[in-house]
Amino acid sequence: MTICAEKRAICHPTSPPANFVSILQMKQSGSDSNQSRAWSDDAFQATEFLFADYRDFVFPPHVHETFAIGVIEAGGQQFRPGRASSLVMPAGTLCVINPGVVHEGRPSSAEGWRYRMFYPSPALVGRMLEDAKTGPVGEWGLGGHVIDDVELYNEFEALHLSSQLTESLLERESRIAVFVRRLFARHGSFSPERSHARVAPRTVAIVRDYLHAMAESQVSISDLADVAGVSGTQVIRAFSAGTGMPPHSYLVSLRVERAKMLLRTGTSPAETALEVGFSDQSQLTRHFKRLTGVTPGRFAAETSPKKVRNRQDGTGSRPHLLR
Repeated sequence: MTICAEKRAICHPTSPPANFVSILQMKQSGSDSNQSRAWSDDAFQATEFLFADYRDFVFPPHVHETFAIGVIEAGGQQFRPGRASSLVMPAGTLCVINPGVVHEGRPSSAEGWRYRMFYPSPALVGRMLEDAKTGPVGEWGLGGHVIDDVELYNEFEALHLSSQLTESLLERESRIAVFVRRLFARHGSFSPERSHARVAPRTVAIVRDYLHAMAESQVSISDLADVAGVSGTQVIRAFSAGTGMPPHSYLVSLRVERAKMLLRTGTSPAETALEVGFSDQSQLTRHFKRLTGVTPGRFAAETSPKKVRNRQDGTGSRPHLLR
């Protein structure tokens, strides 16, 4: 394996499989202007992986309960965390987002952006880093959203492709363990206890915790005001200022994140909608597609246990990059 210094991409000297679609052959106009492929890898506790090529797709403000870690392969993404100023994640860099950070994204130019991501849970990251942790119980975080590190960029490309091509379990586990440890050793930090509870205003912290605990229930502004001990108007104003989105939008984003977990286990979209707190499947579909770019049905088809088993036991075809 050799490294292409110009684009920081991994170059494979051998020919790809016959049905391995080249990213240069993808359609890039009309309804095909935004393409993505998601899958679930049980080697990492059903962690979600994503490979996407977006020309004009816009991610509205949303939040993940997991880390979001990836690389920009081409183009660039304009990214805005919370109320902070927007920045550009350019090609050749890693992009990282800590759990619970409200963010939005869009193309930084007409070229759009092509990127690879995966979404490891804080528990999974914590287990991989437990040997490096010293002191009291706490949480790990990453210091910046854009990281210029050529070695880690290429390590991520290798681990992501090893999952997509269903390489051996040992290879996949080894690659992700090495990458995560090096990433946090170079660019991470460890904070005792829950860092956001110390830095966030009291109202924001209380409301955030309540929304996470009651995401599947019908929550009202009066519920949030009662638990925080302030007025409903203060709840909306403080939470919006502190996170970058109002409480109702934050709740919808949480429900979509939890819907992904259920869909990956084989739960039907209709049942998933009710389990996570939506009124019906149509409401789930509307918000799911708005926040992810795909429908719950397609996401389930790509990440279902049957699809994963077929990839792992070799009964399914080698995966295309995008479709």
